[in-house]
Amino acid sequence: MPHRITRTTWSVRRGFPLVVLLVGLLIPVAPAWGADGGPTGTVEMAADGDVVGTPTPLRTVPSVIADVADGQLVVYRMPGIRGGQINATAMLFLPTQAPPAGGWPLVVWGHGTVGWAPECAPSVQLQEHGRWADGPNAALLASILKMNIAVVAPDYEGLGPVAEGVPEGHGYYELSSKGNSMVFAAVAAQRLLGDRLSGQWVPAGWSEGGFAALAAAYYSDQATMADPELEYRGTITLAPVPDVPAMNRVLWNDIEAAARSGLPPTEHQIEQLVFANAETIYFTRTERYAGYDIDPATIYGPTMLRFYRDNWRTCLDDLNALVKQDIQNYLNASPAHRLTTYPGVRGDTPNSLPENKRFYAENQGRLENSTLPGAILWLYGTDDITSPATVTYDTVNKMLINGNDINLAVLEGAGHYDVSAAGQPLIEARLRQLFDIT
Repeated sequence: MPHRITRTTWSVRRGFPLVVLLVGLLIPVAPAWGADGGPTGTVEMAADGDVVGTPTPLRTVPSVIADVADGQLVVYRMPGIRGGQINATAMLFLPTQAPPAGGWPLVVWGHGTVGWAPECAPSVQLQEHGRWADGPNAALLASILKMNIAVVAPDYEGLGPVAEGVPEGHGYYELSSKGNSMVFAAVAAQRLLGDRLSGQWVPAGWSEGGFAALAAAYYSDQATMADPELEYRGTITLAPVPDVPAMNRVLWNDIEAAARSGLPPTEHQIEQLVFANAETIYFTRTERYAGYDIDPATIYGPTMLRFYRDNWRTCLDDLNALVKQDIQNYLNASPAHRLTTYPGVRGDTPNSLPENKRFYAENQGRLENSTLPGAILWLYGTDDITSPATVTYDTVNKMLINGNDINLAVLEGAGHYDVSAAGQPLIEARLRQLFDIT
């Protein structure tokens, strides 16, 4: 099939709320030794994708999902960023309908940004606080479940209940971490459910999860190698941030233009400065955790350096609120204060730091310069400031040149948080096609 780009325009209603590898094997290890000094036998390690313990029912699932599915928390094994094998968690939703002939197909769902600390995980927020952390996507997942498709939603490496052995250390936009989190959640679901699943699976996700879905496509062969019953069918990515350095350049050009105007900044312009500062904490934490030699003092001015040191555990919504209040206090303190003089991220200059450049080249860059298997449905909203139009189009064009089969659906009037609702009919149609649902 020739590689192509298809532009689909979808009308959306205004008024949406704005909210700013390794293949695991059974590996024999050194014999265990008894009190008399003799070997007691060979110990075998769990394989990547193996389920740990018994899944437990999820509490406080949103009613839109609970009405059509049963939810469980699953603990599984996966490769970690630093090597070795770690525990990870996922929410598994099974339709209340009986499986179709041949079993349920499976969507592996990647959630949007929630934070860096384990307690920010969607499963923890749901179980411990009764809060659905994944933005606007509960209704979309309910619609997928109504199609009699199972859904497994990994928390990602380093996010999840520590009581289940989940270690600290999230791979924020780290390619292998995101890909392995998604791929081995699919393997875990297949090993747990067996013939109740058809083996066909599709990674999908929104925002950070859109990157995770593409990373899952990159590592999809690992799923088949771990469990030959699994058959990768294609990818659906919603509003991914495809090129963070390019996005930063666009964002800071807007912030600098607003500061030069001499006018008081608008709410939107303040939100842009919040976005340019807050989430960078998660990038920097990941880079340092993954072994990149980055000095936070070269990225942040004194105020954001304090946030970096004191608030790295703060989950995204609360972190955004703290940074926004600090920016407003700073602007109100003096008429000479401008968006560009706020002592936060040092403008666009961190893009040029060698270790930052290496991180993006080895993760997003590697993904975007690869040819991913299968067809990709890419949904993008024209009013999305998180994934600016020029950045999205440039990245998609680059991936097309590299031989990727991408259908780009452009959703007129949709912002970052509107894409799942505006694009739901397109997503359902693509899933019917990929899973041969009539």
